[in-house]
Amino acid sequence: MIGSVPAVRQRIRSVLWSATMCVLATAACTASPPAPVTVTVTQPATTTSTTPTTTSATPSIVASGYAAVCDGHGFPDASAYAGQGPHPIGIAVRSAKGPGTGADADLTSDVAELPAEWRARVNTALQLVACVTVLDVVEVRRCEYRVIGSTTGNSLFETRLSNRVLRVEVRSARTGKPVSDAVEATTRTTTCAATAKQAAFGSDVNLNQFGTLTEAERDDLLRGLVTATV
Repeated sequence: MIGSVPAVRQRIRSVLWSATMCVLATAACTASPPAPVTVTVTQPATTTSTTPTTTSATPSIVASGYAAVCDGHGFPDASAYAGQGPHPIGIAVRSAKGPGTGADADLTSDVAELPAEWRARVNTALQLVACVTVLDVVEVRRCEYRVIGSTTGNSLFETRLSNRVLRVEVRSARTGKPVSDAVEATTRTTTCAATAKQAAFGSDVNLNQFGTLTEAERDDLLRGLVTATV
């Protein structure tokens, strides 16, 4: 018995599928492998910059200020100490005794008001820096004050007045090197201030008084170098 038509059709499809797979399998097994393909990869050309990289060995005086000159660090963008005076000068103040002594308190404002013709309009025009160091203090006297509104003796307080021993060395702003020998000067203040602040109980703030250079004394120390022809 041949069987039903659907069954016959199913058997025919199975035979054809098997034959097809055999043909494909035979072709895959007997075919020659494809020839190898050679691919040439070209690397991008590399170029070496001929422009040297430059770095600033010394910071700009515009960004740094000029206190570093006192440590020997010059600023190449500052003006050279040369030609006719006046040569613009700045002042940097420090205390060799340490900030806790208060020896350099208010000294910057005392010495910074230089004659207008000695000042640099911009930092790069600066030629000189006067490095003022407080080497020591010498007590002169004690100054006694009474608390305002009080008439009782226990409302008195006192401060000490001391003169400063200063070392003044003038250096080139461009090179950081001294342009002359350092000199020492001692302030000569003997009068107590008219008023004084009283330190709060337990405070370690130093409210003592210190002598200052007069404008004439300050200018005498610097005038020879500022007005010289170099």
